[in-house]
Amino acid sequence: MKRYLIADLHFGHANVIEYEQRPFNSVQEMNETLIKLWNSIVKSDDLVYVLGDFTLSRRMEIIKYLVKQLNGRKILIMGNHDTRKPKDYVECGFEVATRKPMMVEPGVILMHEPFEDETLIAPNYIYFFGHVHNKHSLMDEYPNCKCVSVERVDYRPIDLDISIRKMKTFKLKGEK
Repeated sequence: MKRYLIADLHFGHANVIEYEQRPFNSVQEMNETLIKLWNSIVKSDDLVYVLGDFTLSRRMEIIKYLVKQLNGRKILIMGNHDTRKPKDYVECGFEVATRKPMMVEPGVILMHEPFEDETLIAPNYIYFFGHVHNKHSLMDEYPNCKCVSVERVDYRPIDLDISIRKMKTFKLKGEK
């Protein structure tokens, strides 16, 4: 089993194509491409952490349909556009849905929105976040923080364990 990360899919959101200059001509093309790219990487026994903004749709049948189209087991760390109750997302096929950040192993935190206060960024932790898409955030300036918005990860889930190893190596090289 592999573990993956992705954020800000925004399934069904026409305006995000223009707002974030996504390379799609329509919502249908965007949705189909995101599903194809996801499924080209994620296998049925893999686990994907979605760091918020899965879809703007509030319709249970649409959420359920989208979740079912995507390979693997899925956990949702809810974003500002995930507006249903956590239990609704579980009913739609996510194993877990939570509004709070999640520690997936000691020292590794998954969250939707990045911190805006640098005093909250502990140097001995690794943080993965979304929300900002291509926009700069304070956390972008820290080697122990990584944005996994789809625009920054080539519209496909990235391997969590490889990312952790790379960040730990980078931190070690930069430490005095």
